[in-house]
Amino acid sequence: MLLKKLKSNNKIPFHMPGHKRNTDLLGNELPFDIDITEIEGFDNLHNPKGLLKEVNRELTNLYHSKQSFMLVNGSTCGILSAVSALVKEGDNVLISRNCHKSVYNGIELVKGKIQYLTPSVDEYGIFGKVNPLEVEGILSTQNIKLLIITSPTYEGVISDINKISAIANKYNTLVLVDGAHGAHLFDFYENCKADVVVVSLHKTLPALTQCAAINVYSDKVDLDLLKNKLSVFQTSSPSYVLMSSIDNCIDFINENSNAFTEYKNELDLFYSKCKCLSVLKLLKYDDSGKIVVFCGFSNISGTELSSMLRNEYNIEIEMTSTDYVVAMTSICDTDYNFNALADALLSIDKSLSRKSFDKTSKILIPEKYCEPYEIGDNRVLSNISQSVNKVCCEYVFAYPPGIPILVPGEIISKDVIDLIDYYLSNDVKLYSDFDNMPDKILTKKV
Repeated sequence: MLLKKLKSNNKIPFHMPGHKRNTDLLGNELPFDIDITEIEGFDNLHNPKGLLKEVNRELTNLYHSKQSFMLVNGSTCGILSAVSALVKEGDNVLISRNCHKSVYNGIELVKGKIQYLTPSVDEYGIFGKVNPLEVEGILSTQNIKLLIITSPTYEGVISDINKISAIANKYNTLVLVDGAHGAHLFDFYENCKADVVVVSLHKTLPALTQCAAINVYSDKVDLDLLKNKLSVFQTSSPSYVLMSSIDNCIDFINENSNAFTEYKNELDLFYSKCKCLSVLKLLKYDDSGKIVVFCGFSNISGTELSSMLRNEYNIEIEMTSTDYVVAMTSICDTDYNFNALADALLSIDKSLSRKSFDKTSKILIPEKYCEPYEIGDNRVLSNISQSVNKVCCEYVFAYPPGIPILVPGEIISKDVIDLIDYYLSNDVKLYSDFDNMPDKILTKKV
């Protein structure tokens, strides 16, 4: 039933994976006839000596790293492995509050202590860059073992990682970049100064879902320990379908350099065509391949815009927030796709009325009662409306993008509940670890 439904899906895919189901461009060779296991002559992901070692070497060349490793459990696996290799129990870890949930999970597993950076929020309520001066202010006064930053963000905001890494190096702090959404930004990797960068090939490149890579750039990383952690978090039965997809992805990039020029031209034409939007607004950040359509000045929410695109124009969007949507693009999008999205937005724009925009900040850093790993088992289920001043015992987040609104060990304030209500009133789906949202949440009394 699932396979039949998948094959009947004819929506125009402005979402990951980056291959966009474009079999005209990429071929249709996968998957059953290559779905094997570690048989003679086909190497072993956890101890590569032949074919798979060569794929890792090709990844290393592609990302200009000291050493790169294939990931078949997504970038989440890379994040968990990197944190486990770089952090010991009790170490202080400085993270940007807009990091993915996997970052928090990794720190919790190793019993690290979380401290926060607060990225700026722009006039549209969207996370901005991490400020290097804020990084230096914290690192100069505190002993931080690891700094973790998301760049680019879901919306395409790119922080100055090299400048931040230079600052971190002064204070003997390692830098891990969650670059899941930046696998296609090859210019950055030629001179990368971070210690480790994790990328999701499947998000913006022609690779199957779960294909990713972890790239090591400094001698300060214990490669043997990292390999050990990868063997812990990667499946013991890695898919040769996925590993073949990574190999094909690398070959395609090496053999089709003109695809990125054509892609840029398609994006330029798209933005030019949409210049006459009057109510909707395209927010163009550092990575223009993340098309951010802001509807905060209109009479519809992001959820309503997403529904209109899906139901009236056969376009499936990657991510929906309260006041905007994100259309994720790649080199595999066709001019037909771009034209269809532009035409749909222009048509919808004509039907909208204008209103003022009341920005609601998406950044709240609640007071910390304890670290996530210190919560213990003394948990009770509370009504979310009656949980003020109680300690949260589960992650609460919108997915995508998977950024926690609440982290275990944080005190639930009235402001947090108001923010949750704001999301829900705009039909943004919220999730929690134990599936208690939107009405209930696991807590313990302070």
